[in-house]
Order: sequence, then C-alpha cells, then structure tokens
Amino acid sequence: MTRSLIGLCAGVFFMIMMLFMVPESGQPSDFTLFLGRFHPLVVHLPIGILMVATILEGLSRIPSFRGRYDTGILALLYIGVWTSIMAVIAGLYLAQGGGYAADQLMWHKRLGILVVFLASLAYLYKAWPALSEQLFKRWESGIYGVTLSVMLLALIFTGHFGGVMTHGSDYLTRYLPDGIRQIAGLPKKADLGRLDLDDPSQTTVYAALIAPILASRCEGCHNASVQRGGLRLDDPEFILLGGDSGPSIVSGRSDESELIHRIWLPAISDESMPPNESPQLSVAEAELLRWWVDAGASFEELLPDAEWTPSTQTIVDYMGLGEIRTGIFALDTAPPDSMDVLALSSRGFAVTPLAENEPYLQVRCLNLEACSNTTNIDEVLRPLSDQIAWLDLGRSQVGDPFMEVIADLPHVTRLYLQQTSVTDAGLSHLQGLDYLEYLNLYGTQISDSGLVYLEDLSSLTSLYIWQTQTTETGISRLQSALPQLYINHGSNLAPVGSDPEGE
Repeated sequence: MTRSLIGLCAGVFFMIMMLFMVPESGQPSDFTLFLGRFHPLVVHLPIGILMVATILEGLSRIPSFRGRYDTGILALLYIGVWTSIMAVIAGLYLAQGGGYAADQLMWHKRLGILVVFLASLAYLYKAWPALSEQLFKRWESGIYGVTLSVMLLALIFTGHFGGVMTHGSDYLTRYLPDGIRQIAGLPKKADLGRLDLDDPSQTTVYAALIAPILASRCEGCHNASVQRGGLRLDDPEFILLGGDSGPSIVSGRSDESELIHRIWLPAISDESMPPNESPQLSVAEAELLRWWVDAGASFEELLPDAEWTPSTQTIVDYMGLGEIRTGIFALDTAPPDSMDVLALSSRGFAVTPLAENEPYLQVRCLNLEACSNTTNIDEVLRPLSDQIAWLDLGRSQVGDPFMEVIADLPHVTRLYLQQTSVTDAGLSHLQGLDYLEYLNLYGTQISDSGLVYLEDLSSLTSLYIWQTQTTETGISRLQSALPQLYINHGSNLAPVGSDPEGE
C-alpha cells in the first residue's frame, strides 16, 4: 500500500511539473503533436472508470452491499487517478496545436486537473480509512462522499467543455426534441442557423456573417493573447495587417488570399486551418468567406447593399436574410385606420396604398385651394402621420406655415412641393425627415440659403430645383455634403429617376 501511495504522489508531482514545462503556445514539434493525439484515446478511460467507482460506492451504502465492492472501488480509484494524469499530460500537448477557444480550453484544463486531485483524495481515504478517521474524526465519511460527488460533477463538466471544443457548442443540444428545447429556452430546430438581428438593414456583412465565423473557427489561435503565425483575426485592423506570411486577405482576390487558401486545403495538410482536431468550417462558412473577399472584403458594407452569388444567396436565404427590409419598411408601423383615411379623402386628397400588404400611403392634393388651410389639414393628416410615405402638394397654395405640418410626418420618403409658395424658411422644417429620399422644389422661390437646410438629409437621393433662385455655388456646396445626391437644376438632360408628375 505504501508503494502505491509513493507512486501516486510521484504521478501527481510529475503532472504538476508538466503544467509548468509544457508551454501554452508556440510552434509545437511533430512529436509534441503526436503525443497530444493520445488525449482523445486516454481521456475516456478515467471518465468511465471513475464513474463506475462512484456508482459502486453508492451501492455500498445499501446495507446488503456494504463492504462487498471495497477492493474493486480502491482499484478503480487508483487506475482512475493514473489515467486522469495521463489524460491531462496528453491534453497539454494537444492544446499546443491550437484552434480552441481560450475560455473553453481554460475550463476544460482546470476541471481536468481538479478531477486528478479529487480522485487522489478519494483514493487516500479508501486506502487509509484509519488515517482519515484520525484526522477528521466523525466527519470523514461525509467528506469522502462530498469528494466523490464533486469529482463526478467535475468529470461531467470536463467532458462537456471537451465536447464543445471538439464538436461545437450545440453538440449535446442539437437533436433535442422541440418540446424539451422550449423548456430549456432554446430555439426550435427549424430556427437553428438562422440569424436574429435587431436591424438587418443597418447591419454590416462583416458583423452579421464574417466576424462570427472568424470568432468560432479562427480566433482560438489568432486573438489578442495568441497570434500563431503573427496573425490576429479578432479585429478588422489586424485582419488587414496580416501575419508572418503576409496579408491574410487581398481585397477582391480570394485566390491570392492566404486565409482563403488555408481554409480550403484538405484537412490532412499541415497548413490547413483550422487544425483538423479542431471544429472545422462548414462548406457554407468557407464559401461565405471566399465570397466576402472576392466582393472586396468590406467591413462597412451593409447587408442590403451586398450582391449575392447564387451559392451565397442560398446560404443567406436559409439564414433568414432572403428579404432584408430597409428604410421605413424595416420599421414596425401599424396599418392606417380606415376612418382616418376616409376623413383625409373628404378634404380633397387622393389616398391610396403605397404597396400591397404595406401600411404606408401615398397622398396627393386634388383640391389645390383646400390644401393651403393649415389648421384643417393638420387635423386630418396627424392621425396618419406614421403611415404617410409619399405626399404630393405640387401646384397648390401651400406655403411655409404648412411645412411645420410636414415636419410631423416622420416617414415621408417622397415630397412634391413644385410650384408652391415654399421659401428658404420653410425648408428648415425638413431637417428631421430622416427617410426623405425625393424632394421636388421646381418653380419655388428657394435660394442657396435654403439648400443649407438639406445638407443633413443623408437619405436624400433626388432633388429637383430648376427654375429656382439657387446658384452653382450653392449647388456645389450641397453636392459636396451629399455626394450620392442627384441634383436636377435645369441644365441636366434626361434626369435620372425623374417623375413625370413633378416636371
């Protein structure tokens, strides 16, 4: 018995020494990686052995089985300690290959070491009950039971983190029935792999699709703490900087990008990334990365602006991004009340739906004289302020006072004010219209001073200002502030996006 104690102490001491001797990162040799490959083989032994020992100890609490399995339990605990030590040491070498999430690896490692110490304590109690009784008196039995219980929990969580690192975070839950998934607060199986974005229209391709792939598959070896090959992939700045082999990506050229080259190599290649003992990229993930690089590797491009290839379109359709609503269509707006629509129609306006199954309306002034009555019109427009998207007041007697009414229509995208009495002062009320895309001011008295009020309308794409008092100087200033804005000031031929009704 004394020999076994000496051997056990030597094994634990050797494990502790290896914890300090085996570096956590670096460039491991082939022999080091070869030793690490024994970890998956060895690690299952202590799991089974120590679980059987715990079960037999539980049976021994039954009076009819008391003392029957003591010799077997003692042997199992001894073998369990040694196989745990072997698994920890092999795991240290395997971890050098990289490709694992740092936090998951940390917990897997710490819990594995805890199993070794708890199994050792349990063995010491079982081998020398008299010593334990002398040290702990009447509490020794309770301490032994707690040790075994905590050891069993540590085994379970060690195995869990090992499975997560090797097979992914949903390895245990992937095939749970929907009923159990609902109780556990997990999404239905049909929703797995689908993106849940707060506002897809304002989310970049990189944030929604690319960064999650790099975080789950690549950042285990290429993060702020570990940079294998001198490469970090946890931040756009470092992705562009590249590593020891040069740039990781070449914008527009996936065939010249080291990152894409490595992820498409066969798993048996030494240069394949991630290492083949780590969770691998799916074909869909690899294809998205390649498409992103070929499309220019933009970190700023929004999802609605992306041009999908047939293969990536299939992927994003499955992820729930087939139809990305933008602008006012991305908002949760209630349908218009039919009585409010009827009230507006009775005041000389034509009111029609903007599109089928959409809550938005296009409103056109038919009674040009009635449109100038600010007080009365405000009463019927205000209940529909969220639903009015197109408003045509062209050729009416509308002037600056009515612009205060328009300022309370937050979802207006097209506004026709041609040949009205609107002046520069009236344009100041448009500054809060965040979704305004089209503005027709043809034949009004606006000047360069009024154009200044339009400089913050970032959504504005079309402006018609011919036959106004604006000058080339004011137009140039506005164009500099809004480079994407098409400005028709009378000298333009074949105006892009012009509307016949606005001419």
